[in-house]
Amino acid sequence: MRIAFTMNNKFLSHKHRIFMIIFSFILSISFFCSPLPLLAQEQPNLTSPAFILMEMQSGQVLAEKNADQRWSPASTTKIMTALIALEKAGLDQEMTASDNAINSVGYDYVTAGIKIGETLKFRDLLDLMMITSANEASNIIAENVAEDGTIQGFAKLMNDKAAALGLTGTHFVNPNGTEDKNHYSTARDLANLGREAMKLEQFREVVGRTEFKLPDTNLRKGSEWKTGHLTFTNQLLKSRSQHYSKITGIKTGYTDLAGRCLVSSATNPDGLELVAVILGAGSYDILYDESQKLLEYGYKNYSMQELVPKGKYIDRFEVADAVDGKKLEVITNSGFTQILPMAKAELEENLQTVKTFHEPFAAPIAQGQVVGKIDYIYKGKSIGTVDLVAKDPIEKTTIAILRDKYIEIVSDKRFVFGVKAAVILIVVIIILGYILRMVNRRNNRRKRYRDSYSRRNTRRYKHYR
Repeated sequence: MRIAFTMNNKFLSHKHRIFMIIFSFILSISFFCSPLPLLAQEQPNLTSPAFILMEMQSGQVLAEKNADQRWSPASTTKIMTALIALEKAGLDQEMTASDNAINSVGYDYVTAGIKIGETLKFRDLLDLMMITSANEASNIIAENVAEDGTIQGFAKLMNDKAAALGLTGTHFVNPNGTEDKNHYSTARDLANLGREAMKLEQFREVVGRTEFKLPDTNLRKGSEWKTGHLTFTNQLLKSRSQHYSKITGIKTGYTDLAGRCLVSSATNPDGLELVAVILGAGSYDILYDESQKLLEYGYKNYSMQELVPKGKYIDRFEVADAVDGKKLEVITNSGFTQILPMAKAELEENLQTVKTFHEPFAAPIAQGQVVGKIDYIYKGKSIGTVDLVAKDPIEKTTIAILRDKYIEIVSDKRFVFGVKAAVILIVVIIILGYILRMVNRRNNRRKRYRDSYSRRNTRRYKHYR
């Protein structure tokens, strides 16, 4: 028995070891294959001195560094030039190059080779300005759009527009980004400027292209343009990523003082569009690499999330004076979607929902009547509000209607005045009546006295007679 038991123990021990090995293997596979909790990724550590990442529609900031530091915007200036010109000029408007527009561009700045007196349509100048970054094209557009026909006049339009858009860190001196100590902007302002410009379909179409056609002009055929350097500058348009489906724009910029700059935008398959700004990158490789990293950071860590749908049931309340004691059912008047972190832990920690109701509730209540709201607060800042409304109408009881009518009447100032006047009138009548009675009594006493006196005198007269 002892030997058999020992052998059996050895057999079980061997089986146990095999079982543990298999179990451990399965556990390891499960660990590596099962989805891990989503953790928030830190903001990207980029070498560029200033950057920002925003959601295109709302302007919500997803990442930033030195976003309000003044910086030379270089040719990203042309975003404003295009925005103003598209608002004031037609694409087929013909514009002629002046001597000043051509010769005011320094020799070391990019030009398209437009000649003095050459006439092009605005649409062609827009292509040259935004796709190839031709600086004289900016000047030609500016002089033909400004009311006084000057670059200075156009710069005033630029600054007026910047002020209207709330770009408080921005001031323009020229339409192309030529260096000047009074010509500056910030990453935040350029991102918001890009957001505004991308609302225009004509702008969006131009900055998303890498190809364009050189036109015939009054001075040359289209085939006579020197095309060696006339190519697109935004190399990010050719980039590919598993995190976004398409680069949608926008504009590069470079001077020795500004460094390499790029305002870029992209969209993903869900339709989420982000705008990124990199200022002062040390090289074009760094510029495009860090622009892509910034956009990918946004798409990897954020998504548009529906916090509440339209018509969602929220709560039920007692209603004073409701017919049949009907209760108020509260629903959302609209849905609310916001770009938020995909990390659940971060969302739970930073997102607050505050419900406010206009209590106490009393009938009547109309269907769709606003009875409260939900405030959504992320990291201490309000990100949106949804009105809460009555799902169904609630009528008021007849007794309550009569009671309230009575209260309304007796509370009316005219009614109170009338009552007071009536009381005063009654008091006056009573007093007058009392006075009249007193006077009548006195008169009656006097009359009786006179009558009595007259009778006595009559008797006396008869006696002596």
